Amino acid sequence: MSMECHLAGEQRLSVSGAVRLLQITDTHLMAAPGGRLLNVDTDASLAAVIALAGQAEQADALLITGDIAGDGAAAAYERLDAALAPLNAPSFWLPGNHDEREDNAAVLRERFQRQVRFPHWDVLMLNSQLPGAVEGCLTAAELAALSAAVSEANAAGKHLLVAVHHPFWPLGSAWLDSQRIAETEAFMAALAPLHNAGLIISGHVHQASDEIHEGRRFLTTPSTCIQFARGSEDFKIDDVAPGYRWLVLHPDGQIETGVERVTDVVFPVDLQSDGYL
Repeated sequence: MSMECHLAGEQRLSVSGAVRLLQITDTHLMAAPGGRLLNVDTDASLAAVIALAGQAEQADALLITGDIAGDGAAAAYERLDAALAPLNAPSFWLPGNHDEREDNAAVLRERFQRQVRFPHWDVLMLNSQLPGAVEGCLTAAELAALSAAVSEANAAGKHLLVAVHHPFWPLGSAWLDSQRIAETEAFMAALAPLHNAGLIISGHVHQASDEIHEGRRFLTTPSTCIQFARGSEDFKIDDVAPGYRWLVLHPDGQIETGVERVTDVVFPVDLQSDGYL
């Protein structure tokens, strides 16, 4: 991929009490509606996930953590924006390794924000895309943005959520673990001075996980289309249903979260595929 994404700007959202967020990730929308990934119509699976999310409590914001497009087409970003409209919440996006940023995808200039600020929590969006590669990377500029966000959160007495596409820690799948962010040690060093609660959410791995590392909570989230099998040495698909993650961030730093999956529609996937990356 050749996209170079610069996250810029911030949004301030006034929410009294706890903040409710939805993480939607790895939609892999193709250039044309009805495009398929390993036999799954990714528009249809996204629509089913959004319909499910629409049955839950109203979200204050949506975090879209990368691999929005399956082939980098500008039309995919426009369709995602339209698909999210029923949720009636501001959305903030990250690029993944499958994404391209085309100048005519005007929606990206509005959605690729650096920070979202709530009264008791700040959300920092970090770009882990390494153009031309599948694996994740945090540049010096991204690490500097993290250090600044930690300092700002400390000064304001806030908690900090960091959203990024690639994960930091191995999950027990050799082929996926080789793609995680290389700068994990530098990331943890920059995060270490944070006084209050810290939460890190990622996409990319098409599966849910919830782990504590060095006192910080790290989450990954299912894709809205295909899912990767756990504990696999090589590329392997699972038949688990698509889904999303909800988060409730309390003023005192407590975190509630869970994953919801589509149960009323089945999306048959090509379980014999040996890859698509």
